[in-house]
Amino acid sequence: MKRPDCLLLLCALVGATAFAADARKPNIVYLLADDLGWGDLSRNGGKIPTPEIDKLFTRGVELNNFMGWCVCSPTRAMLMTARHPYRVGTGPETGGELAREETTIAEGFKAHGYRTGIFGKWHNGEDPDTPEFRKACEETYGRQTRHGKGGLGVNAHGFDEAWVYYGGSVDYFTLRISANRGPVSWWHNLEYRPQDVGYAEDLITGHALEFIRENKDRPFFCYVPFHIVHAPLQAKDSDLAGVDAKVTDQTKRVYAAMVQAMDKNVASILAELDRLGLRENTIVVFTSDNGATRDGNNLPFRGGKHSLFEGGTHLPTVIHWPNGRVVSGQWDGLCGSLEMFPTLMAMAGLEMPKTRPLDGKNIWPALRDHGPSPVESYYWSWHTEDAIRTADWRMHRFADHSELYDIRADIGEAKDVAAANPAVVKSLTAKMDAWADSLGAALTHRPPPSKLDAKPTPEGQVLEIAVTVEGKPKPKDVLVVPFARWQGNVFATDYIEYDVAVAPGSPSKGFYYSPFKGNDSTGARLEFNRGEGVDQFGREQVSGPETKGGAGVWEHRIIGLSSYGPGILPGHAIVFKGTAPGSYKVYLDNLRIRHADGSTTPIWTSGKDTNSKKIENTELFKDIKVRAVPAADVRP
Repeated sequence: MKRPDCLLLLCALVGATAFAADARKPNIVYLLADDLGWGDLSRNGGKIPTPEIDKLFTRGVELNNFMGWCVCSPTRAMLMTARHPYRVGTGPETGGELAREETTIAEGFKAHGYRTGIFGKWHNGEDPDTPEFRKACEETYGRQTRHGKGGLGVNAHGFDEAWVYYGGSVDYFTLRISANRGPVSWWHNLEYRPQDVGYAEDLITGHALEFIRENKDRPFFCYVPFHIVHAPLQAKDSDLAGVDAKVTDQTKRVYAAMVQAMDKNVASILAELDRLGLRENTIVVFTSDNGATRDGNNLPFRGGKHSLFEGGTHLPTVIHWPNGRVVSGQWDGLCGSLEMFPTLMAMAGLEMPKTRPLDGKNIWPALRDHGPSPVESYYWSWHTEDAIRTADWRMHRFADHSELYDIRADIGEAKDVAAANPAVVKSLTAKMDAWADSLGAALTHRPPPSKLDAKPTPEGQVLEIAVTVEGKPKPKDVLVVPFARWQGNVFATDYIEYDVAVAPGSPSKGFYYSPFKGNDSTGARLEFNRGEGVDQFGREQVSGPETKGGAGVWEHRIIGLSSYGPGILPGHAIVFKGTAPGSYKVYLDNLRIRHADGSTTPIWTSGKDTNSKKIENTELFKDIKVRAVPAADVRP
C-alpha cells in the first residue's frame, strides 16, 4: 500500500472514531430533591446560598412552568411511567406499589443498552420481602412488614443497580424507617443492608458517583432521588458549621445546613461528570418532587406541600445538555414530571417502548425550537378539592364553590376572579370533568356519577345501632360507634357504598357513617369531615343528612374515596355529632367497597362482620347498643 493510501485510511479511521464518540447516546442524570420549594434556591430569592445549583440553572434551560404533585409518591410515579398517578395506583396520597405491568423510564433506557441506576428514595413500593427484612420487622412490629406485605423491589422496574430506601421518612443517621423507630430501610438491590452506616445523603451521593465511574464508557441512566430536605430535619455538624452565624433559629439552621449539603452533593456529581469528560454529552435534570413544607420557602407562590395551590406543585426545574444545545435559556411552556419519560427518550434519539396509554407528552421539539408546549393542562385532586392548571389559568373546585386565578398576572393566586369569568369557569369545569371521568376518579368532595346509583338490597341480618341522646349536645360533642374493622387497601378509583334506614319513632338525621383511623371510639380520627364525604345526592355526610323516604325505608348511599387512596381505612363507624336529643335506632347493611371494574369487596354484610366494644354512658350519650337483627324487623 502506498503511503498516501495509508494516510487516507488513518484519517478515515480517526474520523470514524471521532464520529462514533460524537454519536454516542447521551447519558441521563436525573437529580430529584425532596420537599424543596421554589424559594429555597438563592437564585429565586432564597436566603440559603445554593451557588452550585444556581450555576446549573444559569448554564441550562430553566423550565418555568414545570409541575409535579403536592406530595412525593405521585410525582415519582409520574416520572417513572408518564401516566397520571390515579392510573397507576400511587395517588393522590403517598404510598402505593407500582405494578410490574407498568413500563418505566428505566426499562425504556435499559432496552436501548443503557445501564440504569437509582440512588436514594424510591417511595413507589414497599421494602422487599426477604427473610432478613421480615425478621427485622417481626422484631419491631410483630409482623412481616409495616403493611403486612412485602414489595416487588425497585430492580423489578428496570434498574440494574439500586442503593435505596423504601419509606417516606428515614432517619438520616440510622437509616431507620422513621425517627429512629422501626427497622433500617436501606438496600443494595435485593440485599438488605442494616450494617451500613453514614449520613443518608453521603451514602446516596457516594454510590451515585461510583455508578457513574463504573459506567463512564457506556451510556447510563442515573436517577438520584435525594432525601434532603424531607423530615426529620437532621444535619451533620460539619454542615451546620457552614451556616451563616446570623441564622440563630435552630430549625432554620438545620434546614439551611441540609439545603447547602445538597448543593455540595449536586456539585460533586457534576464535577465527576466534568472530570470524566462526560458533561457535554450528559442530559442533567434538576427538580423537586413537590413544594416545601412550612420550614421551607415557596415564594412567590401560594401554598406548599399538601396544597394544590401553585406552591405545592410548581417546581424549580432545569435541563442542561451542551451537546444538544440545551444551554443558557428559559422555556415557559406548561410541562411537568409526566413529560420526562417520553421527552428524555426523544432527546436521546430513542424509540419509546410499548406502554400502557400515556398522559405525558414529548416536549422535546417544543423545547428545542422554543415553541409552544403540547401540554394543555395538569389535573390534581387533594382531599377537599380538585384543581386544573393551564397556561393561563388555575382553578380550584371545592364541594360548594370554585376559585379561579389568572396565573399569568397573579402567580401568587391572591385574587379569585371566578365571578368575573363565568365562561372560563364553565370551560375549565368541563375539562376537569373530562379528566376525572377518564381517570375513573372517585372524588370525595364531589357527587358520584348518577350511573353508579343503585337500589338498596338489605337482606338476612342488618346492623342495628341504638343510642339515646340527652341534654343539649353542641357541635363539638361527638359519639363514634365503631362496628367493623377492615384492613384492605383502597385506591383513588374506589367508592364506599351502603344501605341505611331508621326505625319508626327514631330521628332520621343527625348521624352519619364515616371510616376512621384509630383503635377505638376514644382515639378515632374521622375521615369524613367538612368538604369531604359527599354522596350522590350532593350531601356532606358530616351534616348528618336525613334518610330519604322516612322511617323504615332503606336508602342507598355511595361516596368517593379518592382522598384516601392509596391507603387503608381500617375502622368503620356510625357517628353522632351535635345530635338533637332523642332515641336513635339506625340500621345499616351491605357496606362495601366498589372498585373501578365494578367488583365489590364486602366490609359488613351480617353479624359475623361486627367488631365493636362496649361504650360506656356519658352525660349526653347513653344506652349504646350494637347488634345484628333480621332485615325483616325494619319496617315502615
